[in-house]
Amino acid sequence: MSPKTSCVSLKPEREYCFATAQEAIAAIGSFQQRLNAIARAQKQRGELVSDQIYPTEVIAIRPRKTQAPPLILIGGMGPLAGLGGFEQACKRFQNTREIVLFQACSLQNRTSVIQHETCQSASNSSEQQFVTMLTAAVVEAMEYVSSSEKTIHIMVLCNTAHYFLPKLIERLQYHHPQVFQKLQWFSLVESVVDYLQRQNLRHPLILCTNGTKQGRVYSNPLQKSGIAYTELNDTLQSILMDGIYQGVKSFERDFACQAGEKLFREFLKTELEIDSIIAGCSEVPYLLDWLKLTASDSVQQFLSSVEIIDPVQLALASTSKCVQLCSC
Repeated sequence: MSPKTSCVSLKPEREYCFATAQEAIAAIGSFQQRLNAIARAQKQRGELVSDQIYPTEVIAIRPRKTQAPPLILIGGMGPLAGLGGFEQACKRFQNTREIVLFQACSLQNRTSVIQHETCQSASNSSEQQFVTMLTAAVVEAMEYVSSSEKTIHIMVLCNTAHYFLPKLIERLQYHHPQVFQKLQWFSLVESVVDYLQRQNLRHPLILCTNGTKQGRVYSNPLQKSGIAYTELNDTLQSILMDGIYQGVKSFERDFACQAGEKLFREFLKTELEIDSIIAGCSEVPYLLDWLKLTASDSVQQFLSSVEIIDPVQLALASTSKCVQLCSC
């Protein structure tokens, strides 16, 4: 592993490059420990933990021989979830493709941008600023792809950021046509809707951030597909947000599990018909995995009785299918 420090302010602070997926997977634990240390230092200063306190950096694997197009993962929203997506990709594809994780931690909080946009509209809006920064992150990430392949697969690992994807793609097409022409996008949301339809799952519960809920990132496409989804009420949504932000993002596992236990105990009282859970925030899979080990019997029984849907896992599977079809 060879860290490089960049002196250019618009570039990542560091780049970590691995020759094999196995080396990268073995290093995930040390990356997680470093993020934990940053969060712990922030809390010791009495300050809130947010995605923006972590460094912008690149983690990549560059195998000698590849069989599939390069894959760019836009992460950093938050960085733990970015690492999780990168680890999943490394395990799935091994050394068959170049994988570049761009941890764009400096991007604004997506939920705050969506909430601000519903309150006021201006020519230089927060949404426009976010789309501009997200566009810059994609363009910058392209610089770290060493492969000469004509097509590059890309996905954004943040569910809430999918609210901005249409404008992001439009901006790339207009301002960066050469980048736009190379990219093939894989949507977490589209992957989930497609999977629900194929598996005939008709009653999903959406666990997501306030921004994803308010922006109807999942509810609109599910409604168009005739899928009767369930969302949390405001009280339970607040508990989930605490579990995500003060729990998982802050590396407070005990707090996250307490919030998750409270959330599902209250939700079970509603006796709503649920056949699946959409982990519509990239931190939610961590929360659900922890609850499967620590929650009360009733909560564990509920979680084992429904299908947990990880959008990142499904989108990665979509890239696999695409590669297989193209190679036929």
